[in-house]
Amino acid sequence: MKTIESANVEVHAARVNNKVKHIKKDWGIFFTPQWVVDFMVNLIDDRLNLTDLKILEPACGICQFLHGIKKNKKHIFIRASKREGVEINEDVIEYVHENNLNNDIEIIHYDYLLWETDNRFDVIIGNPPYGIPSLSEHYTIRIDNETKKIYKQLYQTWYGKYNVYGAFIEKSIKLLKENGRLIFIVPATFMILDEFKKLREFLSKNGKTEIIYMGSDVFKPEANVTTVVLKFIKSNTEKNKLLLYDYDNGKLKLLAKNDKWMGSIILFSTEFSEKVDKFCSFRLDDVYTIRISPRTPEIKHNPDVIKSENPKRIKNLLPILNGRNLKMGEVIYKPITGYWIEADKKTRLRKFFDKPHIVVGLGFRGDRQVGAAYDYKAYPWMGDVYHLLRKHTLINMRFDLTDEEVVSFLNSEIIKRYVKDVFRDITYHFNITQLKLLPLPTKEELKKLKEVLI
Repeated sequence: MKTIESANVEVHAARVNNKVKHIKKDWGIFFTPQWVVDFMVNLIDDRLNLTDLKILEPACGICQFLHGIKKNKKHIFIRASKREGVEINEDVIEYVHENNLNNDIEIIHYDYLLWETDNRFDVIIGNPPYGIPSLSEHYTIRIDNETKKIYKQLYQTWYGKYNVYGAFIEKSIKLLKENGRLIFIVPATFMILDEFKKLREFLSKNGKTEIIYMGSDVFKPEANVTTVVLKFIKSNTEKNKLLLYDYDNGKLKLLAKNDKWMGSIILFSTEFSEKVDKFCSFRLDDVYTIRISPRTPEIKHNPDVIKSENPKRIKNLLPILNGRNLKMGEVIYKPITGYWIEADKKTRLRKFFDKPHIVVGLGFRGDRQVGAAYDYKAYPWMGDVYHLLRKHTLINMRFDLTDEEVVSFLNSEIIKRYVKDVFRDITYHFNITQLKLLPLPTKEELKKLKEVLI
């Protein structure tokens, strides 16, 4: 049997990966590549106070990060009075014990989000699970409703369709000592999504936040998720500080610094995006109210909706359109979904189906292109399609682009590049938060913008 000193933790990760393959999805388990473990461990400050040092790895699995500390920061590992891991999965714990991977490490079998301890830690490091907790087959982490209800009561950052990695971040910060370090690899979605607005505010109020953008390749092919390394220092004196970095072959490039961050959305910027922002007086949210189509379950259970491939007996029927009917600059008015509704009943689905307006596709098109069109026939829609309804406010009297001109701008190379520069590949699909932030110019501003960019 190999000792912990000679064990190849990466090999063990592959073995346990196969052993628990049938339950990985239910618990949001993805093992961390060894190079990422080494990089994150080396972010630990060597100047840590080594008196009564305590280290914790939540959702520890085979304790990749604790082993990584022993490998890369052995003096810290040796001096630690506590080296703890918390793991919910019995199969993984059994494998760890069978292979002597827990030497010098205490593994606690518990749901980390429900675990209680009087200890406060100097370093909390790891790769928390990610996914929406639910018994529904549509979500990735199998959690019963009672447990989810307890989570919601315990975590102040819980909001909307919350992802459990957000709760892991909150829990871990609460378990840090003053000046303690949290180092997690997590999806980048907390930077922009509305579901994480309470988490961003929580981070800003409790210390210094450093975000290292790692890109979308870290966990491929097992998971296509864009990740960042979150390095957080719990500190009353450094709260509201934000630093954003790019990771490039082991080196960090500072992209942005904000000493007065209050939890706002975190965006990237380039020379190009800054020029666009400079010349556009409006954001899409200033000009339009944004609504989304009825979801498929609502359509299926609506008594006014007819399901048929070719309904000939009922007159005045309209096909209900979805994202496949939306092309850049064009709506394809033909039946695809198999759902129909009488024309005079379409507003029962949504009142705004009564007049022509802009529709925008939820997914990125091609290489991350926004897809917009003008629905001049005012058809009913379903699924992941947004609807832009022009606001009639005093502030918009100065905005003089027509809806058709806005469609053209949203489909332009300017917005295509802007989206790529500002949002990168944080989310797989375009979402309402990103849509609200898109810049819109007046006619004169658009003319100047084109001149500058050309």
